[in-house]
Amino acid sequence: MKAIINESLMDLDNLSPDAMCNKIGACHPAITPAPVSSFNKVGDECDDCQAIAQQIIDALENEEVQTLLKDAIGELCSILPIPDCIATLDGYLAQIVSLLKTLDAKALCTLIGLC
Repeated sequence: MKAIINESLMDLDNLSPDAMCNKIGACHPAITPAPVSSFNKVGDECDDCQAIAQQIIDALENEEVQTLLKDAIGELCSILPIPDCIATLDGYLAQIVSLLKTLDAKALCTLIGLC
């Protein structure tokens, strides 16, 4: 088992970010990354966090993204031994989405300690 895990990790190390995204099925046209030029200063944790947080907040406004998240929960629950997994995680997802929609990017980054 350890050999299989190590081999899988080595495979992951050799994949480009785009190939990784495609391999795990995380790439979707509903989610488009911001151009690199939209970030203020590279290395400024607060600014970087705010740019990423704003993309997340904007993406959550898209119903298709929320559907993708719910589909991912279904896939995750197929391997997790949690009773009522889908209902439980759907409830958490709804609470997290509601919270994120009430915050702006600066408040979110301050909340997690990056600003």
